[in-house]
Amino acid sequence: MGAAGSTTVLLAALLLPWPWASAAVLTACAAGITEYLRRNCGRVAVERRLLRSLKDSAPRCPGDIEVPTLTAPVQAECGGDGVTRISAQNYHDAVRALGYTMGRDRGFQLDLVRRTGGGRLSEVWGRTALPLDTVYRRLGLIGAARTATEQLAEPERELLTAFADGVNAAYAHETPFECRFLSYRPQPWRVEDSVLTSLVLSHSLSWNEEAKRAEAVMRRALPQPIADFFLPGSGTAALPADLTRHRGEADALDLVALDNAVPGSNCWTVSGDEPLLANDLHLAFGIPNVLYEVDLAWPGTRLRGLASPGLPVVLSGTNGRIAWGVTNLTADVLDLVPAEEEDLRTRTEEIRIRGRGPATVEVTTVGTMPVSRASLCGEKVAVRWTGHDPRAADLRFQRLAHAKDVIGAVAILDDAHGVALNVLVTDRKRKAHLATGLLPRRPASTPRTEPADGHLTGPERPRIIDPADGILVSANDGALPEDEFRIGLDLDPGHRARRIRHVLGTSERHDAAGMHALQHDIAADLYLPYRDLAVSSLEPGDPVRSLLQEWDGTAGTGSRAFGVLVRLRDILARRVLSPYVAVCREHEPSFRFPFRDYDRPLLAILGARDRALLPAGTTDVDGFVADCVRSALQDRPERWSRLNRVGFKHPLTSLAPWADTMLGIRPRAQAGMLHTVRTAVPGFGAAGRVVVTVDDLVTAELPAGQSGHPLSRHYADRHARWASLAAPLQPRSRRTGCGHVLRPPADR
Repeated sequence: MGAAGSTTVLLAALLLPWPWASAAVLTACAAGITEYLRRNCGRVAVERRLLRSLKDSAPRCPGDIEVPTLTAPVQAECGGDGVTRISAQNYHDAVRALGYTMGRDRGFQLDLVRRTGGGRLSEVWGRTALPLDTVYRRLGLIGAARTATEQLAEPERELLTAFADGVNAAYAHETPFECRFLSYRPQPWRVEDSVLTSLVLSHSLSWNEEAKRAEAVMRRALPQPIADFFLPGSGTAALPADLTRHRGEADALDLVALDNAVPGSNCWTVSGDEPLLANDLHLAFGIPNVLYEVDLAWPGTRLRGLASPGLPVVLSGTNGRIAWGVTNLTADVLDLVPAEEEDLRTRTEEIRIRGRGPATVEVTTVGTMPVSRASLCGEKVAVRWTGHDPRAADLRFQRLAHAKDVIGAVAILDDAHGVALNVLVTDRKRKAHLATGLLPRRPASTPRTEPADGHLTGPERPRIIDPADGILVSANDGALPEDEFRIGLDLDPGHRARRIRHVLGTSERHDAAGMHALQHDIAADLYLPYRDLAVSSLEPGDPVRSLLQEWDGTAGTGSRAFGVLVRLRDILARRVLSPYVAVCREHEPSFRFPFRDYDRPLLAILGARDRALLPAGTTDVDGFVADCVRSALQDRPERWSRLNRVGFKHPLTSLAPWADTMLGIRPRAQAGMLHTVRTAVPGFGAAGRVVVTVDDLVTAELPAGQSGHPLSRHYADRHARWASLAAPLQPRSRRTGCGHVLRPPADR
């Protein structure tokens, strides 16, 4: 409409010397705009509603705010980076203020997470959210959160109560623009909502049903040595003696799921001039950002770091005495158990849908275990997941905020269960890497198919304390010993971890600038053997051979060779591995090979240089690889900058795609990929990067801003620095913005 109106005025002005022509243009264009409005009145009304919602909720300095249950005034000052720095007289007042600022900046995001976990998104989203609501209703997180809330220890209950008071003060003061647009007010935040949020986080990190199903099918369809060779955990590249006999025919190239983005992270700690810890948290991308920077101070403590919206718990940061960071443990916390008919219990739940009548969903369980809708090899199974145990949401991890040293932190984590994580912690003298969370007891001597027997106590969980070389690294790999108990399932193959350890081990000195530079490292060592295979298979003088020979070994945006190697690896994996796992489809029609450690068996088969191990009809190993290289080529090799473009979408754009230009961040070229230290691919990557010392949060990079409001200057102000590969380490901004005071009620 704006473009049409502007064009009309311009044409009419140009034709003013001929009044009749000018009038005709005005009349015709006005008629066209009127007809457009008539045909699109619904969309125009929605656009106006969105703009009005944004305008009416535009961020402004709030002045003094009353927060019920505050015991004393709290100073809050927004810095130049959008982070609200909170100074309180005591810990719980600081948490109340955090609840207010998080509710102000991310109020809709908080409500979206709790509605998702409770299977109640359709109430405000409409029928498009019904499939997701159905999944979460059958998962039963709302019941698990209710039970876990009842069993919270008093320190955690007091913490979450204080946080809820702050969030509700924000909801009372201002309704988020998304809620205005969708015509509803968020319900008061409760302690149970934060517990539910922690279970949603746990589900995203540890629900590995697909991998457990695939392992069960493969062990049923293949002899044990063959299954062990292809499944993760064996660690061997030795070919089974009769592998050739088990190569079948595979027409379906979807048998192998390639490079699934599994929530992970990088974290390492070293001793330099002072102890340093770096942490990149790898999660699904979105805007507002899925992490929130926290800066709280109360007498004796300043707590800084990154938290998940809805939880007053710093996942990675410092309290002035210790520094800590986390990665996904990728723990084996789920079992598929037979569901006997006499044990099944089915109930019917109602899901309210905006603009429509309610839908019903049948939820079948065995005790607290949900029964899977899909059978496993024709048998009904229930899912035993640690998230349904109240201890999985005990939130005692939050007590790290008060730890005085590494020994105290270890004692806190030994007493905690919660989400399964690797935790790295350092003080000025010591450092430790621990597995934490509610971990099933799986003795290393028992078969992998045997269900767990209870759960590990804190001291039984594996750990490394004060390593001889002073370096601890976790990148979702098998860094912790599993001699006594098996912990992980489908661990990361370790490419990122090896690169980090190599750089740290060869550096002459360690400082914050070096840690920041390592977070942006794009060496892609995983692809070196595929480069060598391709070069050896192509004829001298082939331009593709020259292109690959000259590759610099990185996932740089300017590389043309890297995109070819990425596609080559995918093609080789599908063509080589599919014939061996095709038999699994006879046992389970929906089978897919989902494991991350497929390079080990793939390179072992290719390295044997035996055409009998390759797909039927292969007459020459080099010829097979050369054919795969040709398949990987497009008309002209494209730069990685064209193939790896990362953007960010707001949840509302699923309802109103036309709003993406206003609410989202447009895609731009990104260096790195899933297996480089700098992880960034469409939809997934480093949702936050921090470098901390025991005393200070040196740097924090977020892919979007601190605020969730598009009219705020802090909505996307941190994206450019996060996206830049060459940005040097800079001191944190000391520029201040809006300052205000949170006060107890006047009548107190």
